[in-house]
Amino acid sequence: MAEAFPVTEGGERAKALWSSGDYPLIAERFEPVADDLLDAAGAIAGRRLLDVAAGTGNVALAAARRGARVLATDLTPRMVELGRARATALGIEIEWKEADAASLPVPDGSVDVVTSCFGLMFVTDPVAVIDELGRVLHPGGRLTMVNWEPGRASQRLFEPLRRRLPLPPGPASTDAADPVDPGDWGRSEVIEGWLGSAFTEVACTRRPFSWDFPTAGQAADYFLSASPMHACALAALPGEEHAAVRAEVETMLSEFSTGGPVSVSSPYLLVTAVRAGS
Repeated sequence: MAEAFPVTEGGERAKALWSSGDYPLIAERFEPVADDLLDAAGAIAGRRLLDVAAGTGNVALAAARRGARVLATDLTPRMVELGRARATALGIEIEWKEADAASLPVPDGSVDVVTSCFGLMFVTDPVAVIDELGRVLHPGGRLTMVNWEPGRASQRLFEPLRRRLPLPPGPASTDAADPVDPGDWGRSEVIEGWLGSAFTEVACTRRPFSWDFPTAGQAADYFLSASPMHACALAALPGEEHAAVRAEVETMLSEFSTGGPVSVSSPYLLVTAVRAGS
């Protein structure tokens, strides 16, 4: 039986997952989301901004363009490499570091703004990560992040792969040692509980997002080749099963079309909060 792929961040297996596929193709669709996130963060010019789980740097680059002094971190060396190269090519100054979100290379209370775009929801210990974000922010500092909502239509596209692979540890398995559900990051009541007394002025707002393609076939090829999670899972299957998986995914995507363009709704939760204290 093929080995299950890792869903949450932690260790070499997770680094391998997020090095799979063609993440820059995925990330380019998130550029409007990065602007939405930074609009919610308020004035950032001249401020020290830490972008956690930065990927290839959408938020970091947009923040630097707005005048912030940016440190971008990511667990995956490949993401850091791509993000650093992207910033250099654009002539934008950003400091990049490889780091786990639960152990950030930043002094206590030294950051004005923390951001994260679809990255924190894949950590293995949400409470530890929230504590770490609170540690690096000074009192009055702002946290702004976006996380996918659970139950979105695009989640269905993983089912043809999930049926063929053993379930990873998590809430759907019997492994109680790892009860992490990435979807919890898109539930306002869970987020509010995690932020607890360390943060005030917590606000959660549902935002629309959609994956749009000319045809279902193009959409299937995109997800299976570009999405790290889909590409990693597909690579774990025998080659003779790939065509069947693609056919199933294309059929599912055709449900979001009337014979032409495809639009798959994937709303996200925009979260803002202020570090408590004085």
